[in-house]
Amino acid sequence: MVSAPKPYLLLLRRVAMLALLVGQLSGCLGASVAVPTEFPQPLLPKIPVQMGLVLTDELTRYVHEETIPDYGEWSIDIGPAQQPMFTQLFAGMFDAYQRVASSADQGGLDGVIQPTIKEVQFSIPEQTRSDYFEVWIRYEIALIDNAQAVATLPIAAYGKANVQNYGFASTAPALQAAARAACRDAMAFFAVQFMREPAVRQWLASNAASVTPTAVPESANNSGGSS
Repeated sequence: MVSAPKPYLLLLRRVAMLALLVGQLSGCLGASVAVPTEFPQPLLPKIPVQMGLVLTDELTRYVHEETIPDYGEWSIDIGPAQQPMFTQLFAGMFDAYQRVASSADQGGLDGVIQPTIKEVQFSIPEQTRSDYFEVWIRYEIALIDNAQAVATLPIAAYGKANVQNYGFASTAPALQAAARAACRDAMAFFAVQFMREPAVRQWLASNAASVTPTAVPESANNSGGSS
């Protein structure tokens, strides 16, 4: 005669089955996240120029939406993070800066910078067979002086986040963290690359800006992401 399973064993089985079902569903439902809007101000030797900053509606309202077959609808609201991200960056990089509506509104400023998001990509753990959400953001950042393009810097930013660090409901927080890490990587990469761009250095020299570029270790290049 086979004895009936004990009640606590039945409960354990039901809990295990429920956890498995929830895990399967959470991988299929997708997520909608917004990038947090708090960013640190970088500690850098300031470049002695007064810079204008153009943040277009297209940039500040940027939302990446994507359908992944079998894994649902995904949305990353990147736009609202761009204003605090770039204002913190500019406050740390330049002697002075101010928001302007367009590059035509340069006025007495030395130049104007206008960032643009060209492309966003991301991957989920199920696609890469890993524990990581990964986000890539490709920017083009234009330096403009008197309505003339001086330089355009391509910025390829990357961020990742481990789902194991975010507990049971890990999908949305991990994707959000990966997107924020990509934004921080863009800040770091631009801060490093701006003074290394030959056209920028020539522009500064032609404006008689007395700037001595600070050497930056190679290890500081585009290393973003969180583990």
